[in-house]
Amino acid sequence: MALIAFPEHTKTLILSTSHTYNYVHIPPTNPTKATILFLHGFPSSSYDWRHQISFFPLHGYGILVPDLLGYGGTSKPTSAEEYKAKNMAAEIIEILDHERLIKIHAVSHDTGTILLSRLANYFPERLLSCTFLEVPYSKPGEHFDLDAVNAMTKKVHGKERFGYLKFFVSDCAGDILDQYSESFFTLFYPRDASLWNDHLGPEGAMDSWLLDDRRAPMASYITDEERVVHQRIMQGHHGPPLNWYRVLVNNLNNEDEIETKLCPWISCPTVMLFSSQMTGVFPDDAAESMGILGPSLFKCVSTPGHWLQLEARDEVNAILKEFFEKYGDEA
Repeated sequence: MALIAFPEHTKTLILSTSHTYNYVHIPPTNPTKATILFLHGFPSSSYDWRHQISFFPLHGYGILVPDLLGYGGTSKPTSAEEYKAKNMAAEIIEILDHERLIKIHAVSHDTGTILLSRLANYFPERLLSCTFLEVPYSKPGEHFDLDAVNAMTKKVHGKERFGYLKFFVSDCAGDILDQYSESFFTLFYPRDASLWNDHLGPEGAMDSWLLDDRRAPMASYITDEERVVHQRIMQGHHGPPLNWYRVLVNNLNNEDEIETKLCPWISCPTVMLFSSQMTGVFPDDAAESMGILGPSLFKCVSTPGHWLQLEARDEVNAILKEFFEKYGDEA
């Protein structure tokens, strides 16, 4: 939550949708540098970008880091319909307009990449560049079939890779995550990234882990103090952001995206950073096959885990800084 972690830089804005957003905003100190928008995933908040919030202002950049809808100090509607990407993208643009930010660099992680994908489709004129951490750009209007994906990954890898999504979209998931939040934290931020192979991906594995209240050694890249802050932000509030997954699994965005006839291509400079466990997933022609037409960088970061901005903070920051400088900072 922005207000808990960064009170001196936090703003609150009530939008035309009546949703209230909390966000961290630090203007550029160098007039030639742009502002960077950071979009977090689950189970996170603006706090997961803490190392980027401390780094980029030192180099003259502005930053805008919202608690996204359902998280932290931002509104937490219970209906999945309110989490459609078209609506959330428009809300981000309203925040940019309020801060008089015309064009920005945008960096996303995990489910935040879904929102950035649609920002690039609905509002391409507002982006100087796009960065996707661990989860790539997704084209609009594509049907998502969870059962088919899990069947395919089980055939290829011997185990499902996305079984946890079935748990996340269940009615009881939010209450269980709140009740077993420490168990969940150690599973989602583990010291050993391979833990996910057996206890997250296979169907039913995550349910069993939580209901048995199992614990794993905590990740070395998170201090005890940071764990306490994270848990303070998320405790009692795991339920609303699960609606991001319900929108995905139930394909609630498709009608908007097909009716709008969105262009599926990204033309601005684009970065895709992925962990060492994803090596070999992206072919040589990945950019074109994914729909990226502008200058692109696909780079493996030296960590096996999912949380690149935390685990490989210095490496990620350096790559992004170099990319922003190469492809223009003018706002």
